[in-house]
Amino acid sequence: MKQSLINRALAKVLTSHIKLDAATGSNYDDEWTIKMAPGMIYHRVKLLTNLVERVAIKRVTIDIGGTEVAYASGAYLEFLLDAYQKAKTQGIFVFDLSKFHYRTQAGAYQTQLVTRPEDDVTLKVLFGAKGATDPAIPTLRASALVSANTQKLPRIFVPKKYESVLYASAADDIEWKFPTGNINKKIQTITFNESEAAISKIVVKRGSTTLSEWTRAELDHDLKELGGILPQAGMCLIDFTVLGFGTTGMPTNGLKFVLSTDSAGSIKSYVDGYEQVIFPPKEL
Repeated sequence: MKQSLINRALAKVLTSHIKLDAATGSNYDDEWTIKMAPGMIYHRVKLLTNLVERVAIKRVTIDIGGTEVAYASGAYLEFLLDAYQKAKTQGIFVFDLSKFHYRTQAGAYQTQLVTRPEDDVTLKVLFGAKGATDPAIPTLRASALVSANTQKLPRIFVPKKYESVLYASAADDIEWKFPTGNINKKIQTITFNESEAAISKIVVKRGSTTLSEWTRAELDHDLKELGGILPQAGMCLIDFTVLGFGTTGMPTNGLKFVLSTDSAGSIKSYVDGYEQVIFPPKEL
């Protein structure tokens, strides 16, 4: 029986751990770049540094042909380690694409990054200020978990890891329509930064239909009970994959969030998911 192209793209694959090219960069407060081999499927990238503290990595970005495909701040990556109780090792920072903690093959590989042989793929690492106990001059190497694109699969799905900002004009219920939402773009997790406005209640809607509603205490409890996720001060996390929506996540067409806030201020959101950009026939 022939497999659909999507089933082939999300099938279990053999992975290899490879060393990436040498980094171009020289110091703190500088953007370092590393060329990534095209034609590979990337599952995660690991930064190997001589840093003692975990504050100097400000931003990690994967760029293809001048377009940012996925990025995250260093602070957000640290938040994920704490919330999901992942390992920390001095000097090592991890940028995940595939999600191997999901139990299905489709869930694990849905957010992998497929690159084509003609792609110009660059890893960009923005260093900030030196930490008090960090060495005088930073060093950076990188490695990656990859698989060979032996079937020459196209980039059917694109991982989506980025930030967006909404504004609370007062202590009130604010409605935020998810920007550029569509049925083919799905979010697995979204996190709201509460440094300026704390959130006490969350309602998720599609159009006028309410999909889910939690008080903050209920949400934090459900994340702990269902996913073993530890709430972190100043960050409101919604993980749709453990709250009953499956590893495919929440479609964003017509998606809205109603947030009850305690003050006015900007609220940065951190989005993690994927978008289907190619729609092949079911059978090839």
